[in-house]
Amino acid sequence: MKNLSFILFVVSLLCFSCSSDETTREEESARLEKMYNEIVAYSQINSKTCTNPEEWAFTKFGNSNCSSYILYNKQIDAAVFQKKVDEYIVAKGKFNVKWGVLSDCMPMQIPALIPSQIECKDGKPVIKYGPPEN
Repeated sequence: MKNLSFILFVVSLLCFSCSSDETTREEESARLEKMYNEIVAYSQINSKTCTNPEEWAFTKFGNSNCSSYILYNKQIDAAVFQKKVDEYIVAKGKFNVKWGVLSDCMPMQIPALIPSQIECKDGKPVIKYGPPEN
């Protein structure tokens, strides 16, 4: 009887441990999209009107040479925002490795692609690229 109980225990353990916790590409993509949407919402870029560019800042949104930048209102907790951005970048990197997503950007050293300042255009903050204007 002890052997039968042990065998049933081992079989049930194997059955439950064999269930896959692997997520599909679509599930992971949806999770990344949710993370991105939370970052955008927290940044206040779509909810706060831009009247003064000094109220806005930006941070790099990726870890490659062709990464973009994301704007955020300076009234939010910048440390919390940066943590959300960093977590997204790590998750996106893992997604890219797992699913074989390759970046086709080449190293860029063009000054015009470096953010120089923020402007308010039609009530929205916009990053201006290139040398700062005086």
